[in-house]
Parts: sequence; structure tokens; C-alpha cells
Amino acid sequence: MLRSSVALTIVVSLLSLVSIVFLGTQAVGTDWASLLTDETWRDSLFMTLYVVSVSTILSLIIGTWLARTAVQQKWRITSSVIRIPMFVPHIAAAYLILLLFSGSGWIEANERDYVTVILTYIWKETPFVFLMMLGTYEQLNRGYLETAKTLQLSPFEQFRHAELPFLIKPLLDATWILIAFVSFVYEVPALLGVTYPKLLGVLAYERLSTGLYLEATEPYAVALMWICLVGTGVFLSYLLTASIRRRIERGVKR
Repeated sequence: MLRSSVALTIVVSLLSLVSIVFLGTQAVGTDWASLLTDETWRDSLFMTLYVVSVSTILSLIIGTWLARTAVQQKWRITSSVIRIPMFVPHIAAAYLILLLFSGSGWIEANERDYVTVILTYIWKETPFVFLMMLGTYEQLNRGYLETAKTLQLSPFEQFRHAELPFLIKPLLDATWILIAFVSFVYEVPALLGVTYPKLLGVLAYERLSTGLYLEATEPYAVALMWICLVGTGVFLSYLLTASIRRRIERGVKR
């Protein structure tokens, strides 16, 4: 069993390296100066960062709160209901949001601020965060929380000292999984997004699939830069939290 797990890890790692090498070879010949100053790519990047940040942060907050409440209040039936959106494909979820808000007068689909896109991601990704955090809360040592209550700490301080340190690893895992997925997905922003600015995944796909576009290496170069950016973020975040994660794993907390 151990050997198969190691072999699977090696295969997945090699596939990641192969994809990076492929992007690098396809990006050869890119005019990097022109790419970095291209207003279309720049606006797409900023909009992607906005959508990714808002949808990820809200999904993490809501999913964590639901997991915490479900364990504390023993919401077994509610826990099953929360999982339902995970069985709905993203394109189907986008159509549901489109039908819900089309002509409602409250929030219009295809509006410039991508609110409907963000709502779709929150509805879809919150159950994922919920499941990531549920196991942690079910195994959480309640002794720390009881000690915090005995010391008469405020509710926020109780959460900060008795719960948050144990949530760092699953929160980081969920955060980077969501960022990697949302940042270059195509279906939802293609259906609910606007003509300009497009999100990176939509813009890259359209420029690759349109024969009239001459700079075919640019989408690969953008994908390569984004992978490097996300990879750097993953490395730094885990490096900065390594010491506290090791203390938690050893059962030692200051």
C-alpha cells in the first residue's frame, strides 16, 4: 500500500513537471515585453484576481463556519444537505444561477462585476471547504477550547487560540486547490461573464481556438506565469507556516 502511494505521488509530480515543460516549449518566441504591457491581458489578470480572491475567501469563511456549527450543534441531516451542490456540474450550476437571476432585476447575469460568477463558485466550492474542515473539527481536542473558556477569553480569542492553529493546514490546502481551479476554469465565466474583461481561462481559450489570432504563444506564456505565481504562493505559505504545523502535529501548542 505504501509503495503504491509513493508511486502515485511520483507519477503526479512528473505529470506536473511535464505540463510545465510543455507550457515552456509552447511559450518559446513570446514577446514578453508586449505581453506584460498588453492591456487586455492585464485587465483580465486583475479581474481574475478579484474573482478568485472574493470567491475563495467567502467560500473558506462560509464553509469553515458551517463545519464548526455542524459539529457543535450535531447537524447530521444538514451536513448531508450541504454536500448536494458537489454533485451538480459547474456548467449546470451556472445555468441555475443564470435562470435564477435572469430578469430578476436584483443581480443580472453577465454583469461587469462578475457577481453571478462569484455566487456560482461560492455555491459550488463551499461544500468542498465544508468537507475539508469537517474532519478537522470532528477530531479537534475540545480541551483547548474548555481551557480558553476557563480563562474567560472572548469568543474571538477562543477561536484564535483553541481552533485556528489546528485549521491552518486544511485551510491552506483548500485555499490553493480553489485558487488553482477557479483561476483558469472556462465554463462558468464563459456563460455568465462579460465580453470585456474576460477571465484568464476564457481569454486564453478563445485566443488559442481563434485562428485569426497570430500570437498563439501568449496563452501558454500566461498559463506558465500563472503556474509559477501560484507555485510560489504555495511554497511561501507552507514555508511560513511550517513551524506551527509541526508543533500542532506533535501535539505541542504555545
